Amino acid sequence: MRAAVAIAILAALPLSAALADVYRSVDAQGHVLYSDTPTPGATLVRVTNPAQFRAAPSDASSSAKPASPPPKVADSADANLARDAAARSVHTDVAQNRAELCKKAQDIYQQLVQARRVYTGESNGERQYLSDADADQARVNAKLQMDDACKDQSP
Repeated sequence: MRAAVAIAILAALPLSAALADVYRSVDAQGHVLYSDTPTPGATLVRVTNPAQFRAAPSDASSSAKPASPPPKVADSADANLARDAAARSVHTDVAQNRAELCKKAQDIYQQLVQARRVYTGESNGERQYLSDADADQARVNAKLQMDDACKDQSP
């Protein structure tokens, strides 16, 4: 009975390797690598014929190549790298824009807090001074705008 179980387990081992996921990636030198563990920038390859991938021979003079070309990958590694670089660039630009908006909101708030009298500018260049209640409300509004603009900024 134990021999039958051992034979069944040994017979099932090659099938478990055939069902494993294979990930394709390109290293810094441009070499295509296949692995069973995902790495950043790697794409999942669906293997329909596990026999197309062979273990590399121990002899370094012969190169290990698949029996047939690997299956086509929907997104190439270069496209993934370009997409990742674009995403990082957008993230940096958005963070920089938020920091600038926060700084402007802080400056406006500080000007309103430090000003003894608050006014609005008319289109003809004249100043329209606000009452004390309206000036206080303008300060409160500036504080709320500053808090909203700076909520994602680290202290």
